Amino acid sequence: MNQLLWIGISIAISITISMLIPFPISLVTIIGTFLLLNYYLRRRMISRIGNVGAIDGMFSPTPTNGSSLKYYCMSCGKQHRQTACPKCGSKMKRIG
Repeated sequence: MNQLLWIGISIAISITISMLIPFPISLVTIIGTFLLLNYYLRRRMISRIGNVGAIDGMFSPTPTNGSSLKYYCMSCGKQHRQTACPKCGSKMKRIG
């Protein structure tokens, strides 16, 4: 419903601009207004979610609840945090 409201607002603004300003200038003005409106809506959506760091935090390898992830070698099963397994040297690991 909110998207339909913003679509209606952008169409109303576009029609108003096209009625008031001659053609070549109105086209540029409508495109600029459309871009500014999209910029405003995007900033508003990001501020509702929080800061951009919160979005990056969702994909961080360490959980935010204080517990650490455990990595296990897929070849021998040893738990480790290095790039390669210290026991067999394999770089394949799973999170468990």
